[in-house]
Amino acid sequence: MSGADKDREISDRFSQLLTAIRASQHPQDVTDRIRDALDRKSDRPSDEGTVFIDGSFAVDAVAYESETTQILQVRQRDLGDCFAVKTVPVSRRDDPVLVHRLRREAKIGLGLRHPCLQEISALLRLRDGRPGLLQPWVPSTLAALLKTRQPSLDEISRVLHRVLRGLSVMHDAGYVHCDVSPSNIMLPENDIMKARLGDFGITLQKGKRHADLGIAVAGSPEFSAPEQLAGAPAHAVHDIYAAGRLAERLLAGHHGEERPALIRFIHACTRNEATTCPQNADDAINFLESGR
Repeated sequence: MSGADKDREISDRFSQLLTAIRASQHPQDVTDRIRDALDRKSDRPSDEGTVFIDGSFAVDAVAYESETTQILQVRQRDLGDCFAVKTVPVSRRDDPVLVHRLRREAKIGLGLRHPCLQEISALLRLRDGRPGLLQPWVPSTLAALLKTRQPSLDEISRVLHRVLRGLSVMHDAGYVHCDVSPSNIMLPENDIMKARLGDFGITLQKGKRHADLGIAVAGSPEFSAPEQLAGAPAHAVHDIYAAGRLAERLLAGHHGEERPALIRFIHACTRNEATTCPQNADDAINFLESGR
């Protein structure tokens, strides 16, 4: 077969392919699957039902879903790397409050870069119009680890230092995290020594209130400062209180072998009078290190 004959055959088959795509029930889905197969140099398209975001990310699974949040596990189609996309549930895609909060979280997260903070890589738009926060895929959280084992004292110290370093970056940028808890501490590669503070969904600028966002009560009751739960303006000391409660939770089970420095840190961060506590993350780091 000559080169011209081959080109003619390719043209004819391409025309047949276009006709078949247009006749399918979901032409865009079929097109994405064919593009994906070409990119992967595969001899067949991916399975029917595969969803692509921005033409670059294939949705592998719904990793988590609640009333207000959906987490998708996605794969970059060219590199094969896994990512997470945080969005709103399909049933809430027209909820202007939730959509606004997610976009607001994207703006905050895109401006924060530090090894101790979970990265927000980009704000995407899903095919159905929902916004999506693209983040590196992290398989586990500190909350999940605590269900299986008790961290060592060295691991506890490492986690607290990394959380406080992340908070320091946020406080310097004018933000209060407002939800420091084990469920929001990510463990890349399931490694507690690489812990990162994530989830900026209820983060506030200093001096702002959650009521300004239409949120009556925000935070995890076990960890959040009483003033925060009462609706007070955001202050860095609220995060320090939460860090103290986090340390208390991590030390549970270490009866008789607590480090005095950690006990003093807990007491200092969780005093009833907030003005006597470390006032920001840098103060808390200095307090923790001075007691070693």
